[in-house]
Amino acid sequence: MNRSAREGRARVASASGQALVPALLFLLVGCIGLYVAFDSLQMTSAKIKLQNTADAAAYSAAVLQARDYNFSAYTNRAMIANQVTAAQVVALKSWIDELDATYSQSDLDMTVTTLADHPEQWSTPKQTGKADIAPVRAALDALLPTVARDIGELNRALSVAQANYHTAVFTAVPDTADAIAQLNQPDTHVTAGYFISDRNAAQLAAWSSYTASVTPAGNLGQDDFADVVTNPDTLDGFVKNRDSVRSVAPNFQQLNDSANKICGANSTFTINVTHDGGTQLRSDKAGWQSIDASTALLRISCIGPIESIAGHGGSANGNITSFMTHPPFVAAEDWEGYGGYFNFGYTGTSVPGRVPSSMAEQFSQTPGPSLDPVNGGLLPYQEVRGTQLAAQAPRITIEVTRNTDTLVKTTGLQGGGIMKVDIDAAGGAMRALSSAHAYFVRPDETSSGASLIGGLLNAGQWARPDQKTEYPSLFSPYWQAALAPVSASERAAAQQSQMSVASRP
Repeated sequence: MNRSAREGRARVASASGQALVPALLFLLVGCIGLYVAFDSLQMTSAKIKLQNTADAAAYSAAVLQARDYNFSAYTNRAMIANQVTAAQVVALKSWIDELDATYSQSDLDMTVTTLADHPEQWSTPKQTGKADIAPVRAALDALLPTVARDIGELNRALSVAQANYHTAVFTAVPDTADAIAQLNQPDTHVTAGYFISDRNAAQLAAWSSYTASVTPAGNLGQDDFADVVTNPDTLDGFVKNRDSVRSVAPNFQQLNDSANKICGANSTFTINVTHDGGTQLRSDKAGWQSIDASTALLRISCIGPIESIAGHGGSANGNITSFMTHPPFVAAEDWEGYGGYFNFGYTGTSVPGRVPSSMAEQFSQTPGPSLDPVNGGLLPYQEVRGTQLAAQAPRITIEVTRNTDTLVKTTGLQGGGIMKVDIDAAGGAMRALSSAHAYFVRPDETSSGASLIGGLLNAGQWARPDQKTEYPSLFSPYWQAALAPVSASERAAAQQSQMSVASRP
């Protein structure tokens, strides 16, 4: 009985030892699986992180692109506002000089002194008017030239800043993308030389040619900036047309007298003065020109009506040495400004150049002194080249590289010998591509449009008042950044490049 028990225990002990072999084999397979799983996990995680890093770098480049276009839009708008101010300054200078001229001595006063019975009715109010406007003119004479020069210098600074910022963006994109990549993953970087390589040449050319610097001044023909500046809704009424009746009660610039000593008893001698004036951009966009002139209509009972010059003045900015199209003769083209304006606000005819003699006399002497000969006229600005119907600007593609020896951080888990985990990447590096671009959006946020595209915060501030589609331009700061699909050609070029690196000895 005792011997049987001992034999049973021996058999059990012998059986339990046999289970160790499968357990060890399972453990070995499990370790191998762990190494394989670890390797796969490292590679998958690295690929995801590298792609995210490339996306961040590409998006940052597109943000710079959008900021460049928005900066151009803001500075263009600022220059437009300053051009309107420059036109107002030129207009005000012309107006005050002409007003002073009508209160000064002229050939008209000699006519009144010779023919009117009581010439003091005309001369005394003129002397009063001269005294009244003297301090106003003195203040404007001191202020307006300074304002005109300051506005011109500010416009020049904006024009230069716009061009410099645009150039700086191209320089900053590679370094910015590389910095963003390293902030996301310190062991990554933008592929060296990518932006100047043949692979990126076409894309870089498309980006650099998407916008252009436009120089309006000195060129005839249509111009976007000039169209906005001369739009009737942009210029106020004082700039466009200043016609008025200068004869006002009680006796300023008017006369109701007799001419008995010339015409006999019961004769009459009256004078009424009308004023015409306006400011317009030269057809070559090289400066603003302004003319103000007053015409006196004399009615003498024994002579009849006589038209006489009461006074005139003018002002301009820009270079006025070549203000005529066909010097020294005044051609009809000389009376035409940009944007359909002509005759400096005179509305008595639809024919350019057919104006009162007072306006013609001022124009023959030039439109007036230039308040800003250096920076007058429309200055260079940035604009989208041609008519772009698509909302997207050219794509910017970023390639990010990570060396494979940085993938496994815990060295002991790489194994050794036949168990060593090797990461077999072409050229010893992993690469990821990502594309992004700036895009222009001015959605229709009417009640009908909002239901189709989704509402936006402060939607009424986005939509155009006329509900028309607005195409990309550098006059509206509605540029944003977004990721974009990488093209098949770029992926193929990236694969070819990586294979070429891998095949080098």
